[in-house]
Formats: sequence, C-alpha cells, structure tokens
Amino acid sequence: MRRIVYALALSLLALAANAMPLDDYINTLERIRSLVTSGQIDQARVDARALMGQQIESPNGPFHADDALLDSIVKSTKVDVRAATRLAATIAELRRTKGEAAVGPPNETLLRRIANDQAEAQPKMGGELPTDDMTGEKVTRLVDALTKAWEWILDKIIRFWNWLDSFFPTSKRQEIGSHDIRGMATGIAIVIAIVVALLAWTAMRRSRGATPELVESAAPISSSRDEDPLSRASNEWEKYAAQLAAAGRYREAIRAWYHAVLVTLYSASILHFRKGRTNWEYVAALSPALPWRREFIELTRKFEHEWYGAMESGEEALEDCRRLAKTILTASVARGAA
Repeated sequence: MRRIVYALALSLLALAANAMPLDDYINTLERIRSLVTSGQIDQARVDARALMGQQIESPNGPFHADDALLDSIVKSTKVDVRAATRLAATIAELRRTKGEAAVGPPNETLLRRIANDQAEAQPKMGGELPTDDMTGEKVTRLVDALTKAWEWILDKIIRFWNWLDSFFPTSKRQEIGSHDIRGMATGIAIVIAIVVALLAWTAMRRSRGATPELVESAAPISSSRDEDPLSRASNEWEKYAAQLAAAGRYREAIRAWYHAVLVTLYSASILHFRKGRTNWEYVAALSPALPWRREFIELTRKFEHEWYGAMESGEEALEDCRRLAKTILTASVARGAA
C-alpha cells in the first residue's frame, strides 16, 4: 500500500514538473495568433501541434490546452480569420482569469469584432458575378439544349411539309416557294411552342396551389456554426430557435435557446468563455447570490438530457427550455442595465 502511495506521488510530481506556466501558454497562443494573422500558416501549424496535449498550470488549478482550437489550426491549409479571432478571445479570457478575480466590464470591442468576423462578407461593387446555379454552366447547357430542340422541331416540320408537298403536281409546288414553306413551318413551330408553354404554365399553377409555399421562418440548413455559441449574437440565436421550432427540429431549437443564454452571460461578463469548459462548470462559476441561478441549473439539466440523452425532443420540452431561457435573459439584461 505504501508503495502505491509513493508511485502516485511521483506521478503527480512528474505531471507538475511537465506542466506549462499560464504565462507561457498565453505567450504561445499570442505567437500562433500573430503567425496566423501574418499568413505564416505553416509555422502556426507547427507551434499549434507542439502545444496540443500540454497541461497548463494556473492559479485556479491545472487544465489542458484547448486541443479543439489547436487542431483546427493544425488541419487548416490557408489563413482563417475566424481562427485568429477565436485565439484572441481565448487569450483575453485567460488574461482575465489570471489578473481579475472579480467580474469586470464586458469587452465590447472583442465581441463586436467576433460578430463582424462571423458575418458574411457583402459582394463588392463591379467585377464579374460568381459562378453559381444561375450563372454557371448548367444554365448555358440548358439554353443550348433548348436551342437544339427548337432547331430539331423546325427541321422535322420542314421535312414533313416537303413530304406532303411531294404529292402535289409540279406546277403547284412551283407556286409555293421554299421561303413560304420555311415560313409556314416556323409558324407551326411557334404555335406548338405556345401550346407547350401554356400547358407548362397551367401545370405550375396547379402544383403551386397544391404545395404550400415556403415561409420566411423555414429553418436553414444546419452547419458547423451551430456548435459554437459565439457564432451568433443572442438575438440571432433566439430567431434561429424560432425557425428551428417552426420546422419541427425541437432538439436543435433547445440548443439554440441555451446558446442564446450563454452568449448573453458572456456579454455581461457573468460567465467567461473558455473552449472545452463544460456546462456544469459554468453552473459552478455562477454566484449563489444570482436570483435566477436555480433557473439556469434547471435549463442546463433539461438541455443536457434532451441533447445528449434523448434521440428526439418534443414540443413540451422545447417550451420548458424556452420559458427558462426567457426568464434568465430578461433578468440578466435588467441586471446589465442597472
């Protein structure tokens, strides 16, 4: 038994000896961010790979380096502005953890920069349109196919007319010139095209009346942004949750409400974002004096059950989470205004 205790003690000492000080960890992340910003992505990948799996010693206790963030840099093949922004957010959070025990004012500049980086860039004036489904090769091929089909129909009509004309006497055929034949064939082809267009228009009207139109609240396609609370502002998460609920995607709507609460608490500096921190660690970080702490615990419990423990969620579970989230959002906004 004594040997086991000694072995454990030696293991702990070895881990402590290999742990990286918090200052060195922050400086290394700052260096990686500088390399990413300056376009030196190869060296940034080397430094990030060396930092993965490293244990960090901090005043609040040891923790492991953010392997998820570092792995995204290691696997990147080009400069990603979002990676530099997330590095800056992580560095700022670590510095606040190191230098301040009390809750400080929110870093509005950092939050604003994160929102700007996550927003889609607007197209510049001038230049050429990007190739897409409306301007790419598909439309060109469709136009070519329609042109060839028109020429084929016109040729077949002329051939059919010539075949009929062969039954008439020679004198009668001379009275009808080739231009007249082509003109009549073109007219017949136009009539056929008009009839086809009318039939297609009628079919489209019937199908439009039978199929409900898409509404603005239809939920967009899921993306990797949904996993990151900082990918949207709080009000955007609320709107996204409503769209998901309208589409019947209740589990994802519950997650969107939970992310809306987290982003609001980050902005108010009630909680501090750190990649890899669990939801229950956020609960432990809340002050017991907060009047809505019980609601946050209940919301966390329901979210964990629905997202990780259930295959699908119902409308009743979504309504419970929405009510709890609204209570927390209203209370935290009122606290920030005060």
